[in-house]
Amino acid sequence: MKVIGLTGPIAAGKDEAAKVLKRQGAYIIDADKLAHELYAPQTPAWHELVKAFGSKILVRGGKINRKKLGEIVFGDKRKLKELNEIVHPALKAAIVKEVESRKSKIESSGLIVINAAVLKEIGLIDYVDEVWVVSASRATRLSRLIRSGSSKPAALKMINAQTPQAVYLKIADKLIRNQGTLKQLNARIQACL
Repeated sequence: MKVIGLTGPIAAGKDEAAKVLKRQGAYIIDADKLAHELYAPQTPAWHELVKAFGSKILVRGGKINRKKLGEIVFGDKRKLKELNEIVHPALKAAIVKEVESRKSKIESSGLIVINAAVLKEIGLIDYVDEVWVVSASRATRLSRLIRSGSSKPAALKMINAQTPQAVYLKIADKLIRNQGTLKQLNARIQACL
């Protein structure tokens, strides 16, 4: 049984790498999906977020508008820190619970992959067996964000608000450079396996 922490900066290709690993039989834990569950109305994190950022982050039905929340925090390091202080402890607990639950259900040769851009920030580096970092140039990541519907200023704001790629490289046990095609990404992941 091996637990891999799959991480890297925004738009580097972590999700595509996770899809490749899933096709290889790995069990994938998606930190973003778990975080979405933490944001559900009336959860403890929801209450803290509304208290911290106000009802302006809510849409009809009481759901948190993640895009609106993102607009607030990606332009303000203090507010981003406040968001992380609310979400990260609960997210770490949810991920650890999921891993421990899966360990008892997967044979010893299995692979569990935690797909998390914030792997280091939530304190999971020492928890995983290996850290795999997916990287891509800033220009490539910017282009990917724009193709996915972000304006150039919004995409730059997201990139600039997040941990610099150099920080990810320092924690990498294995580095997956993702500048090219999906076929090339698949080959690089096969090499890591």
